[in-house]
Amino acid sequence: MWVAGCFAGIMTQKNIDYLFSLGQLGLIGKPGSENGGEAWILTHQPDGTPHWTASTERMMFSQIAFIDYGYFYDADNVWYYVVPGPFRIKIPLEYIEAHLDDDDREFKTLERIERRLLKYIFEDYAKNDSKLQSVVASYDLTCEKLLENLIKEEFSIEHMFDRYKRVYRYFDDWVVVKTKNYRITNFLIRPKQENQENRIETIDW
Repeated sequence: MWVAGCFAGIMTQKNIDYLFSLGQLGLIGKPGSENGGEAWILTHQPDGTPHWTASTERMMFSQIAFIDYGYFYDADNVWYYVVPGPFRIKIPLEYIEAHLDDDDREFKTLERIERRLLKYIFEDYAKNDSKLQSVVASYDLTCEKLLENLIKEEFSIEHMFDRYKRVYRYFDDWVVVKTKNYRITNFLIRPKQENQENRIETIDW
């Protein structure tokens, strides 16, 4: 994580161009490390293929399976950490860096974010969305009861995806975490657009 943070702090357009010029990387290290002189874990590892490009954020994880996370530099000049689960949860990278555990791992923080997201959806957001309430009611549940069912599961969002597919499919598959001063202030979620070809990117939500 700290290596990515190093890049986040100095990511000018010049450095972005440099990073992409290296092609696909098996590991991101320190700037210039592809020339040697660093431990392997701090060394860029180009795999010999050019980087691929896409026109939408939803293509981010389309070229390789079993990704644990992604780094996304968006048009607002902010680095994001993206969780590639059923919901692509887009979190400012600086928030993740500020909430690592004693082993410099982010996974406990991600668990807290996912549970807080579910509480937001079924407690706050659902109050003003009668259509969502109807979708939840199709399972003979209230939003409160559905939240209770999900929170007790170890992988809550995956459980919603597997067990309550109509609820999951009601939403766009991307979620944005809004933060200020290293605190979560809000979540941006949207019902899925009918016309997916003209889907609005999260930068414009």
